[in-house]
Amino acid sequence: MGSKRGGLGTTLVLALVIVVLGVGLARFGSSLPIVGPLLAEKPPRTATGPVVVEGIQELDQLATVRWTESVPVTRETGGDILDRLFNGEKVLMIASGEIDAGVDLGDIGKDDVSLNSDTVTIDLPEPQIFSASLDEEKTHVYDRDLSPLNVRPDDLVEEARLQAVEKIKDAARENKILDTAEHNAEDTVRSFVTTLGFEEVRFR
Repeated sequence: MGSKRGGLGTTLVLALVIVVLGVGLARFGSSLPIVGPLLAEKPPRTATGPVVVEGIQELDQLATVRWTESVPVTRETGGDILDRLFNGEKVLMIASGEIDAGVDLGDIGKDDVSLNSDTVTIDLPEPQIFSASLDEEKTHVYDRDLSPLNVRPDDLVEEARLQAVEKIKDAARENKILDTAEHNAEDTVRSFVTTLGFEEVRFR
């Protein structure tokens, strides 16, 4: 009889522990660091291919990186001695500007997105520079020389400004701004697509 009572008591204790664990998991399981991910519900995946394409397109021109650069620019006119005497001009400018680069997701088409179960494969457009502009407060003409007989100076300042913008673009490209823009765009698109219920996003 003693062994039977002991076995019955053990069974009752185990049953009680199971009930307590069941109630605890049901109530607090989702907040536990290990159990939570196992119990958490996955977002329902109701998006279709066209829905994914339209959602990405709505991100439009996705500017993902901004580059700031300062460059010196020198512009000079005048050819031979007479030209320099009557038309000579030299401008030294220190220009500062900003470059915005990213991916134009409005160019995404239905053929650029493919779905396979919980995986989405996307062919992103090539990254590009969206805009380049000078910071007027930080761009200055530091030196400007005119020849003694030059009474109608050429507008070298504007030419220097245009050259500065191109030099800033070149500097940004040399520092892999387009690669950075592409990687950042992939991260943003991946975050967006996973909210639609997909588990994996690939880029080709």
